[in-house]
Amino acid sequence: HMAQQATYSAVESSDLPPQRWSTGVFECVSDPQVCVMGACPMGCVQYLYAANADSAGVEPFETAFFKACGLTVVVPNVIGAVAATAPAVGAALSPLNTLTSIALAWFGMSNRSYMRRRYNIRGVSECAWACSCFSFMFDGDEEKTDDFCCYLCCFSCAVCQETRHLRRYNLGTIATKFTPYDKAIDDGTFLGRPAGGYAPPAPASMRREAIPVATVVVAPSKAV
Repeated sequence: HMAQQATYSAVESSDLPPQRWSTGVFECVSDPQVCVMGACPMGCVQYLYAANADSAGVEPFETAFFKACGLTVVVPNVIGAVAATAPAVGAALSPLNTLTSIALAWFGMSNRSYMRRRYNIRGVSECAWACSCFSFMFDGDEEKTDDFCCYLCCFSCAVCQETRHLRRYNLGTIATKFTPYDKAIDDGTFLGRPAGGYAPPAPASMRREAIPVATVVVAPSKAV
């Protein structure tokens, strides 16, 4: 008699099949919790940005959080305060707002490109052709152009899309920041709704079934 023993091993990122983002860049309302946080510009959307970077292993949460806060809150508000008290000086400093937007888009593109490579995410959105004039910055790479333009045109939308994808497939360490979709369904913790009141985005928008988080290897053991 040959007994069989099942062993479990985590799937490495390089083993993940190629897929598109779980939802579109503008499908924010498919996850109301993430949508509400992304709509709050004073700390919440920066939290999502940092959670994504930390979960994907791009950079520590604290580094990403303070970087995002500096570029989206501190610099614009300092320039605004200066402009209110000294209009001439404020006008001279106003180009810094454009530079901070470009810097934020560049950092966001770098993080997003890292997530693409780690989790084998493919495809582009409407931003790739709408902002194709930026493609020269990335040697014609459509995905990098798309990532840069998503952050440049709508920082919150890009961040929320990443969070939804990480949460949908429970990738990286996102579960330490947000309850994975499946668990939210089981225990009803999502925004206090009863169990089963919340579900992942529809399969039609997913374009692919959920990625397995583990593989089962069945190996025969020695005869008893």
